[in-house]
Amino acid sequence: CSLGTNQFRINGVGQTYLVGGGGTIDGDRLTVQHNSGFSAFSSCEASWKAEALSQFKLLGQVMSFTVDLGKVGCGCNLALYLTHMPARDSTGQFKLVEERGGQPAYYCDANKVGGLWCPEVDIMEANTHAFQTTLHNCDAPTGGEY
Repeated sequence: CSLGTNQFRINGVGQTYLVGGGGTIDGDRLTVQHNSGFSAFSSCEASWKAEALSQFKLLGQVMSFTVDLGKVGCGCNLALYLTHMPARDSTGQFKLVEERGGQPAYYCDANKVGGLWCPEVDIMEANTHAFQTTLHNCDAPTGGEY
């Protein structure tokens, strides 16, 4: 794969590839550096494919992780969040987002990064002084678009 893809094991999810940068992978351990991030894909492709974004089926499941916030000081935010990607246009078709602030090509979130809204769950936004979770809601989709 040519997009900086690394195979990563997430128990209960199946084959997962992380696309992004600024971190290292060792087995099922992911270490992330400052100003970096990853998105999960179910297959390894030579280019971005909306259909390959991992869809985590969490209803009735447990999600657990271990994090060391010891080096995440005041004014910094280590975030773990889920969004309802891929982004879709008003007709419900996948929308390739051009201005996305370094995020994947079909990125969307509750802050409208890249120009499109979608539901987001902030599982963790934390540093050595604070820890917060947030559910960001959106109105029901109209024609497939939030």
